[in-house]
Parts: sequence; structure tokens; C-alpha cells
Amino acid sequence: MTSNDTPAAPAVAVADRLDALKALLASGGNRFAEPAVLQPAALFLELAGEDLRRRMFLTAGAGGDELCLRPDFTIPVCNMHLRGGSADRPAGYAYLGPIFRQRADGPPESLQAGLERLGDADLEVADADVLARALEAVRLLGIARPQVRLGDEGLFTALIEALPLPQAWRRRLSAAFGDTARVLAALDRLEGRTGEAPAVPIAGALADADPETARALVENMLAVAGLTPVGGRSPGEIADRLVEQAALAAGARLAPEAARILRGYLAIAAPLDRAADAVAAFAAGAGLDLSAALERFSRRTALIAERGVETGAIAFAGEFGRRLDYYTGFMFEIHDRSRPAASGNGQIVGGGRYDRLLQLMGAGESVPAVGFSIWLERVVPARNEAEA
Repeated sequence: MTSNDTPAAPAVAVADRLDALKALLASGGNRFAEPAVLQPAALFLELAGEDLRRRMFLTAGAGGDELCLRPDFTIPVCNMHLRGGSADRPAGYAYLGPIFRQRADGPPESLQAGLERLGDADLEVADADVLARALEAVRLLGIARPQVRLGDEGLFTALIEALPLPQAWRRRLSAAFGDTARVLAALDRLEGRTGEAPAVPIAGALADADPETARALVENMLAVAGLTPVGGRSPGEIADRLVEQAALAAGARLAPEAARILRGYLAIAAPLDRAADAVAAFAAGAGLDLSAALERFSRRTALIAERGVETGAIAFAGEFGRRLDYYTGFMFEIHDRSRPAASGNGQIVGGGRYDRLLQLMGAGESVPAVGFSIWLERVVPARNEAEA
């Protein structure tokens, strides 16, 4: 074997593996999607947040519009779906191609593969199918013992809706889910541990009023005082912010028990096949009815098991979620047990349900959506090293 032949074998193995992965993802009637590499930057910044800007490769179009090299596939694929017909039509999309992100610990261009299922009316069936397909994909890539972690924002949402919390607190906690440090900081405030000054009397009055009355009261106060908009905010926007702060302050006086219950839920950890029982026991102890959310959770778990997945090997964590606002239900990540997350390798697959995304992109209403992405540079190089 010549020196020129040495690198060729892994390259052929990689090409074969990627071809097989592409075929797997596109099976079952899924359409292979190839969205443009150059994308409108605003689409990502509005949906994923301005924090993404520092990791994007930005340029300007001929008309002055801000453009970027594609930083992921999910948003462009959903945009293609919206442009192609009715938003709620059932459709499956597979993809495999380069994405571009500025990173301190890796190349700016990397390969991503994945699957998106949109418009499936039976949410639990679609969830189970997607998780099973993700596990097929990582096994095809040579990972014999994947480590799976799963959470459910639907359960967390049902919990905060069942607690005696002002709506402003429910919105704040829901937005923070997936960032445990942020949730715990909010709970510290809910329990009055932050040392903040007590709310002034007007805050209590605003919190006790209905939202429209409170907004009108603040707008009138601003007008009487002759205050002009600050930082581009209108009097109405300032009023909304003050009303929200008043509700948060009132919640901190009313709900220390709710904070204790939420901490208990975040601490729940169990194998998936026992997770529903653990959450049900927790809810019963707290005097809460989570039966509807638990029924959906239990049905999904049974459907996952029916697809040959060992549910006892999947770790459920009450605290696990995604930081992006459009995620709505079950979420999962897959690691390679031979390359633990503690070593800095990160997840090789991330997925879950994101029913709010198409609505935020202009669909007009929530559209069922679930999928996963594979970070191929975290998988294929490791397998090549083993084969060398």
C-alpha cells in the first residue's frame, strides 16, 4: 500500500456511510431538501435570538438586506415548507449538507444531517417515529451504545398551569425552561430570596387589576406626567412592562410553595419506562392534576417501546429542555457513551417537538412539527479513527 493509498480507505468509508445515512433519512416518503446556502439573516435572528449573530457569517445583498451563510437546516426547511403550500399539510423532509458557524473549538464549516416531520396530526406517533429514526441513524454511523436523555416541556407547562401563579410568572418560567440556572434564579425571586426591595403600593394595585385596566391606568399616569417615550418605547409598551413587573412582584408575595414544588419537579430523574410513575407520584404528593399531560407522555413512551427502543435505557430528566422559545413538547439528545459529554464533545443528535416555529414564521396558527439534527463532525471522525 502506498502512502497515497493510506487516507483513501477512510474517505471511501465516510462516503459510503453518508450515502447510507442519506437513504435512511429519505426513506418512508421523506423528501430530500436542499435549501439555499445563502439565507435571510433576520429569519434566524428573530427566531433564535440576537445571541446567534456573533456565530453567523453575515453579508449584504444587492438591495441592502442582511444575509448569512446557513447556520442550520431546520429554519430554512420550514421556510421551504411554508412557501410550498398549506402550512398544516403533512410532509417529511430529510437533509444532509454543510452549515456555517463561527466557533472557537472547531471548523467554521461542518456537515449536518437530519429529519423534519411537519403537519402530523398524531403527535405521539410522530415523536416516537422520529426518536426511533434518530437511533437508527446513529447505529448506522457506528455508535453501538448511544446515551439518550429526554425531557418534556409539555409536562412542565402543565405543571405551571396547575400552580396558583400570575400569568406573568407562567410566561417567565416557560420562557426560561431549558436553562436550569435561569429557572432557579426565577424561583429564587419567586421565594423572595434575591433581596429585592418590596413592591411599592401601586405595584399591588396594578397586579390586582385586569390587564386592560392596568395598562390604561399606567398610560394615563405617563400622559399626566408629560413623559415621552424612552428608548423607542411607546407609552403602551412602557405600561405593559410595568404591569408585568407588578404581576411578578405580586407573585413573589403569593407563591413560595409553588417555587418549592417546581424545584421538586426539576429534580426528577428516572429511566423513561418509570418516568410517568415518578411524575404521577410527585403530582399526587403536591395535590396537582397532571393526568392529561401524563396520558400523552405515557402513550408516547409505549409507542417508543413498540418501535424496539429500550425505554429503560433512556434517561428522563425533569429539568431538560431547549432554550429556544418555539420548542413545545418532548425533547431529546443523544451522546456517544465512548465520547462522554464531559470531554467537551457535546451531543451528536439533538431533537424534539417545535409546534410554535411555523406559527412564528407566519403560518397563522400552531403546526405540529418534530425532528432532529445530527452533528456529523462529532460522529464520523471518531468512527474513522477507530477504523484506521
